[in-house]
Amino acid sequence: MKVYIDGQEYTDITGDGRASSILNAVQRRASGAGRVVTEIRLDDIVMDDDTFSNVSGGLAVHFTSLPVRELVLESLDEALKYIPRLTRGLEEIALHFEKNEFAAGEGKLGDGTEGLGWLLQVFQRCSSLLAVDADNNGLSELKNTLTGSISSLGTFHSEKKYLQMAFCIRQKLVPEIERLSMHVQRLYDLASSTQ
Repeated sequence: MKVYIDGQEYTDITGDGRASSILNAVQRRASGAGRVVTEIRLDDIVMDDDTFSNVSGGLAVHFTSLPVRELVLESLDEALKYIPRLTRGLEEIALHFEKNEFAAGEGKLGDGTEGLGWLLQVFQRCSSLLAVDADNNGLSELKNTLTGSISSLGTFHSEKKYLQMAFCIRQKLVPEIERLSMHVQRLYDLASSTQ
């Protein structure tokens, strides 16, 4: 299998012939150059790491990489743009519950939970890539309160206490996400200033 990284062929990356070995070698090389693999195309089919690791065969694999800081900046910028949509969505969910529109509120609750999970994942990964201790500046406390609010929401939901869910969303979850937003902005500023 021919291996290309950012359009350049690398004949020295063969590993033991397995796709997982090739992926590890490419990731090490990219990491050593301050880059992160962002796309894998095997014979013009885009796939994720796990899928590629499990293939056997193929003619050519093309890896695309980005500088770590560029990837972090893109991710944090996307997160900063997403936070207002997430908080508006959560406010809408609370309003549905307050208006006894339980089906509509529950229908959107999964999306809100998924969005919050994505936001936290972006923040944690970007903190790690920038080698920033995510537990400083009150972040541990914020993580704990977010986790507590999400747990409370789950309890209220299982008990069908929709007004308490609305209250929890408005009084706890949304303000905590706004606090998280300040930390995301600080990370973005740090990544921007060190370029």
